Formats: sequence, C-alpha cells, structure tokens
Amino acid sequence: MASQAEIARSSSGEVPFAFSELFYSRTDPRGVILAGNDVFQRVSGYDWAELLGAPHRLVRHPDTPRGVFHILWGALGKGNPMGAYVKNRAKSGQHYWVFAVMLPIAGGFLSVRLKPSSPLFGQIREIYEELIAHEQEGLDPEAAAQWLRGVAHKKGFSSYTSFMAYALGQELTARDARLERPADARTRVLTEMNEALEETAREQGRLLRSFDSLQSIPNNMRIVASRMEPTGGPISAISENYKISSQAISARLHSFAGARDSLIDRVSREVAKALFLLGCGRVLGEMTASIAAAAPAPGIDWEVERTLLLGLERDCARDGREAMLRAVEHSATLNRASAEVRRHMLGLDTIRVLGRVECGRMRDTGGLAATIDQLDAFHAEIKGRLETIMRLSEKIGLSMGSYLRASKAA
Repeated sequence: MASQAEIARSSSGEVPFAFSELFYSRTDPRGVILAGNDVFQRVSGYDWAELLGAPHRLVRHPDTPRGVFHILWGALGKGNPMGAYVKNRAKSGQHYWVFAVMLPIAGGFLSVRLKPSSPLFGQIREIYEELIAHEQEGLDPEAAAQWLRGVAHKKGFSSYTSFMAYALGQELTARDARLERPADARTRVLTEMNEALEETAREQGRLLRSFDSLQSIPNNMRIVASRMEPTGGPISAISENYKISSQAISARLHSFAGARDSLIDRVSREVAKALFLLGCGRVLGEMTASIAAAAPAPGIDWEVERTLLLGLERDCARDGREAMLRAVEHSATLNRASAEVRRHMLGLDTIRVLGRVECGRMRDTGGLAATIDQLDAFHAEIKGRLETIMRLSEKIGLSMGSYLRASKAA
C-alpha cells in the first residue's frame, strides 16, 4: 500500500504506489500487451479489458524522450536486456515514474518496473527535460539517442548500457534502504566494480592523451641536435630511439585502451552486463513470488507467467556468472598489458636519462635542457597514471573474486 507521503503527492498529479510494489507486463514483438500484474493494472487505471491486447504505448507519457525508447528498442532488438527511467501516464492523466528493466523473450518482451528513489533519479529528470526541449526543436530519435549516449560519456561511463547498469544498482540499493532490509552484497560489489572500471577507462584516456602529446618532443630534440652536432650525432640517435620506443608504447596502449572493442571496453561491457543481469534476477525473483499469490485476472494464466519468470531468473543467474567469468579473463589480459607498458616505460626512462647525460656532457643550458625537462614532467605524469591504473586493476580483480564468492554462496 502507498504511504501517507506518497498519497499526498497524488494531489500534484502523481499516482501513488509503494516502494515494495513491482510492475509486471509482457508483450508480443510489436509491443502489444499480453499479460500484466495487478500493480500495473491498478496504477495505470485501466481495466484488464482495456489493457490486454492494447499497445504498451497506451501508458506512454510525452515527458519521456523518444531517444530513450530508441535506445531501448535498439538493445532489445539485438537480444540484449536494457533499463531506463520512464515516466508513464495513467488513464486519469496523472503520471508515475518507474525504472524499467526490459528483457527480450521468446515471442516478445518482458518488463519489470520498480519505483525509483536514488539521487541519480533527480539528475535524470533534469536530463530528460533538456532533451525533450531539443526534441521539440526537431531533434530526431536517433540523434536524441546519441545525445543521451553523450550524457553518459560526460558522466564518465564508457557506454549508455554501463550507465543504466549503474543506475539499476543505485535504484536497487536505494530500494533496499527504503524497505529497511540489508543491502545485497553482490549488487554492492558489482556497483563498486563498475565504478572502478569507468575510472580506469577515464585514466587510460588521460594516459593516451599524455602519450600523444609526448610524440612531439623527439622532433624538438632533433631540431636542437641539428644546431649542436653533426648529422647522426648522439642527440639525434637518442631522439630517434626515443621516438621509435614511445610510438611502440602508444600503439600498444591504443590497442588495449583506445580503440572500440578494446580490452577495457570488453571488461566494462561484461561487468555492466553482469550487474544488469544480477539486478534483473533480483526483481524477477520478487516478481515470481508476488505472482504466486496473485488474484485471478481475466485472460491471464498466472502459472504460465510464473513458469516464464522462473526460467528467466535462472537464465539471468547463469548469463550473469558467464559474463563475469569473461570479464575476469579480459581483466587478466588487461593487467598483463598494463604491466607490459610499465616495463616498456623503464626502457623509455633509460633513453631519457641518456639524453640528460648527453645534455650535461655538452654543457647545454638552452633548448636541449628544456626539452629534457619536458620529458621529465611527462614521464612523472605517465608513471603516476600507470600506477593509478594498476591500483584500480587490482581493485577490480579483488571485486571480481568477491562477487564470484558471494554469487556461489547465494
């Protein structure tokens, strides 16, 4: 039942429902409603005869950007689960917000929805208001979806999927707190892991930019060398060796951190998938228990729905564990690649030191010394970033182990 605070909000046009309540609906591939639960029917305000056989857009509210649905249907069409904050409209014209977890199933789609309450929810409403304004100015759904992906990227997430996986973790944690029950250990571990991965991706992006900036320094060394020594002299040789070594390291970095479908992308994607599937499994389990006690509804066979939900819950647990095992494998490769770059940096340091020695031998106090000073600063920055990445990688590895142990215990 709704609390007094929730009932009070109904006067502002919001339909009240409790944090303990979950919405359930199932549709065919075209989005036509085939089944739903009593929460969906009651809050939407429609009779069963009006809901069953109607398109799910019956409850769509214009304050939910079209770009959100573009992302949702794109993911579902590829066979992937997806989540979204959605503002719906009841038959009375009132509205209600949900965080929707949607999954593709044989013969259509299934959605379980909960009441959002995390701090992120407030941010999302502001984001939607801004996007709606852009859409009203003519932004099409595909461009709106790209705009949302840009928002996720600005918030530090490598993909919108990762952003929504994080959102689901936040909403489940907030819901546990609202219902005064212990936080789920696996959700906490996966959320922390997701955050560490996104920070790793950001740090690697900074590292790549540092290396790209480094590429101009050997050219400066050669220019200085041309004024100080004959062609092919020691400074020229040092600058050429430095250029070759730094380019090799930069190429290696781009291969596992910079390119699309890079190692860091793969780890992040698999962890986000595991987090999302774990969240799906949790709400599906609650939904199954709720349906077991559901009152008869015309046109709905609750045993069919319960069997379907049980199967999906098992699938989510299996697929989530498999995603985490793949993430563990990619993470191990990523750690090895990071360690390899760190070893190569030692070689680059040696070349830099040779440059400093040669600078002292030639008693240079001008351009070459300034160039070597630049190298010193870049190397200190790069070493710091590599140490941060290795620390985050270690944290991710420990979190993965904790998740697998918690998953096995559960």
